[in-house]
Amino acid sequence: MRIPHNDNGGLTFIPMPGFEAQAIQAAAAVEEYSRKRGRRYTPVDIKVPVFGSRASGEPFLKFSKQHVGGHDCVIIASGPGNWEMLGQLNLLLRYTAGRRAKRIALATGYFPLCRSDKDEGEDEFSLPQYVISQMMGAAHTTTAHLDRIIAVDMHAPQMVMAGPTGLITELTLIRLVLKAAIRAAIAAGERVCLAFPDDGSAKRTGKAIDAIEREFSIHLPVVCGIKRRASSTETELKQLFGATSALRGATVLCVDDEIATGGTNIKATRVIKEECGAQCVHAVVTHAVLCDGAAKRFLADGCAVDRLYVTDTIPVETRNELRSLTDSGRLVTIGWSAELGVSLYHHHWDLSIRELR
Repeated sequence: MRIPHNDNGGLTFIPMPGFEAQAIQAAAAVEEYSRKRGRRYTPVDIKVPVFGSRASGEPFLKFSKQHVGGHDCVIIASGPGNWEMLGQLNLLLRYTAGRRAKRIALATGYFPLCRSDKDEGEDEFSLPQYVISQMMGAAHTTTAHLDRIIAVDMHAPQMVMAGPTGLITELTLIRLVLKAAIRAAIAAGERVCLAFPDDGSAKRTGKAIDAIEREFSIHLPVVCGIKRRASSTETELKQLFGATSALRGATVLCVDDEIATGGTNIKATRVIKEECGAQCVHAVVTHAVLCDGAAKRFLADGCAVDRLYVTDTIPVETRNELRSLTDSGRLVTIGWSAELGVSLYHHHWDLSIRELR
């Protein structure tokens, strides 16, 4: 099949450690999507970097020019942004630029340090702008720069303004995971209501709810919470408002951008069951951070969360600590490789990505 010319070069995916399978699946999605369109057939090269440490503990990276020089390169990664992840990412961005990539983009399902979107009192600064500056500095040479960051369901709307205009493109997957949860509930003959942590979250998801209601020919009652936030990791549900009477006897889908330790989610779910009479409650989120013993909390006797629906923006299958939660059936993972592939096809051919929302 003839490969059409692209001024950005051939398309290459560069997976960070742990994202090799996702890169392969996304590459297959790109090629399938381009075949279905009947034009612009787009093969994808995959270039796997090799990270290591010397005897002194200092890091190194083995990364040749093959499939990088002159290519449209997309690094596939995700947070959380720990020391190792951030260090490896910056080193890889520098190597990709140094190997003379034609164009460089970063597709990060969960944006690193996105929870730090505002100062934490007098001791901690907001860090996303700093992280973006680091990335841009790492990828900047006389011949290359970081052209785009594609991220999913960022913690706060203002995050897209953390870098230069047009640098960050935000995708939303909440419709994808919400549809899976609603489809399962309808199949079980359950009546569905939606609960959001705050009014802002409900407004951001409004278009997805409208589309789902049309697709399933249903009405989805909505309630929103009023929270008291002690810190970026601690919140308490103080009050619910909206269609609260519809919660009694219903399957309630608690929609949010992420679940971290699970403590806040479990407390809020207990209120929805005990005070509002919900029959069962499912957490529906994009990012499965699930850290600090979260799996044990959700498997504990008396846990009010009956099921969790998540995407694999942060891979689930490679995390042994989540295996018992998955095996129990309480954790349902919806893959996003197809959506990632379609988005990167549009990026490669300079088509709109926002229209895919």
